[in-house]
Amino acid sequence: MNSKKTVLLVAVAAFLGLSSCSGLQDKCTTNCGPTGDAQLSLTISDTPPTNANVVSFTLPVVGITLTPSSGGAPSLFTTGNFELTRLQSDTALIVSGVKVPAGTYSAINVTVSAPSGVFVNSTNSTLGTCVANAYCAITGNAATISYTFPTALTLDSNANQWLDLDFNYNNAIVTTNNALSIDMSQTGVMTSSNAIPAGVASGNFANIDDFTGQITALTSSSITVTSKLRGSVTATINSGTVWFDPQNQCPGGASSSCVGIGSVVSLQGLLTTAGVVTASSLDVIDKSTSPADEVEGIIYPSSCTGGFAKIVSDTVINTSGSPLASSSYGSGVCLAIAQTVTFAVDSGILTNQPGVPGGSNVSGFSNLSDILAGQTVRAKVSGAATGTNGFTNATANVLLLRFSRLTGTIQSTSGTSFYLTGLPAYLGTTFNVAAQIYTYPNATLLEGETSISSLSGTVSMTTLYLDVPPAQYPFQAAKVRQH
Repeated sequence: MNSKKTVLLVAVAAFLGLSSCSGLQDKCTTNCGPTGDAQLSLTISDTPPTNANVVSFTLPVVGITLTPSSGGAPSLFTTGNFELTRLQSDTALIVSGVKVPAGTYSAINVTVSAPSGVFVNSTNSTLGTCVANAYCAITGNAATISYTFPTALTLDSNANQWLDLDFNYNNAIVTTNNALSIDMSQTGVMTSSNAIPAGVASGNFANIDDFTGQITALTSSSITVTSKLRGSVTATINSGTVWFDPQNQCPGGASSSCVGIGSVVSLQGLLTTAGVVTASSLDVIDKSTSPADEVEGIIYPSSCTGGFAKIVSDTVINTSGSPLASSSYGSGVCLAIAQTVTFAVDSGILTNQPGVPGGSNVSGFSNLSDILAGQTVRAKVSGAATGTNGFTNATANVLLLRFSRLTGTIQSTSGTSFYLTGLPAYLGTTFNVAAQIYTYPNATLLEGETSISSLSGTVSMTTLYLDVPPAQYPFQAAKVRQH
């Protein structure tokens, strides 16, 4: 896997507005025709694959531009890495409020360096060098992906506007000589839309979901969260921002006073129609300003000796010289479990909903037998060392269950529940029949539909995945996206 670069939020465009236009939020009264700048925000989401059980897919973006009706192509973004499998249910911010010359644009162009991924060969035969039931790497070459807008995109002077880029890596995974690879030049790899999905709260363009990292800036009204793998997000915090403390680290309750620069948090937010991110909630993952090393990822069956194998989706590594410092999306980690390991559940926006585990209640994730393939688990680790077969070995001292991202097909709905078939094969044989997904009317986010009863076809979910029993429901959904 390639090393990942820090996402840079850049606004590169010729500023053509005249001095009589006093700002992007103000109404221009003179000389503010086609020469005023627009303000554009970009997000990224994903259409889940149907022809492969992809566990990790890294899209390293090295440039995004617009194709104008005349003049030069403005740059919107220069470099950053995005892990697409989590975006089947989530939306990630690319850039907010970049200034772009007002005008008409025919296409958007995304240049990527070599994409990479991990898939499970769920066939009964060998694909290339990947034997049946193995987890194997796939790679691709650099490419520029262009999407022509069905109707030309008009960016208005002094207006905040938004585009979501939707990648369909199902169309990018190709078979050559019985082996899988990635070809981002294939037709239909990317589309774009500025249609706000049903279910997104009024006054907002998009949900910005579960961004985890260390605090790098904090005031009474703003927070910046930075991830080595995912870049940075700056968000407004206010009296409406809810704080959660899944590991009971904050005496008197979680708040901004419990954390500081260096603390690890998870941010759930909204990209507003003003082109800024507002934090709707923050989970305190580690309040320490010098936190222990942490690795988050998907548990999977493997030949990992003496522990549990994990495919990396996020890290916080502060130990100098640790081999985990170079771990990127899709890297393999073998977790040995300390004898005094602590189990916890981060229920996020489902916190305090009836029957949801969290805090001192860890029903469904309280011992080693509750660790299941397909769960997303964050581990505080120590003793990292280079292992064999591409693994980094480490000892887990704390295991925190976090949300998994899974996709399936609606079989039926009933009240606050729905039933899915076609869940990924790497979950095992337990869910060969329709799995019940439980939702919470006062907490679960719906996107693309406004009611559970309206769901149909393919849906993706951000969900706690629990061992049953002792948990009452295996899947408790924090977000559901209708595709």
